[in-house]
Amino acid sequence: MVNGPGFHVDVDKVAEAGHGISQAVNDQDNFELRGLCGDSDLYGHQGLHDALMDFCVRWSDGLDVLTDDAGAIGDALTKAADAYRGIDDATARTLSGDPGQGAVDGG
Repeated sequence: MVNGPGFHVDVDKVAEAGHGISQAVNDQDNFELRGLCGDSDLYGHQGLHDALMDFCVRWSDGLDVLTDDAGAIGDALTKAADAYRGIDDATARTLSGDPGQGAVDGG
């Protein structure tokens, strides 16, 4: 958790979101709608097959654009989580002791 004036960040959730989006993009990259139609013999009509093929190609192209944008968002979330963790680690190393120890000891 990272807290500051006016904000609170659950870094683990940011990292989970980045990973989840990246996984969804990867899953889509490995699935082509173009192959969904099968042969025209399955439909009994070439025009029907061609219309479905056209739909699948267009839909797949649209998903490619969407997953490109989603990939960038997933990468940005992962980098943000890494940056939060890096800053938190660097800040922790600057402390010579536990700043809350006095309160715990009754002081």
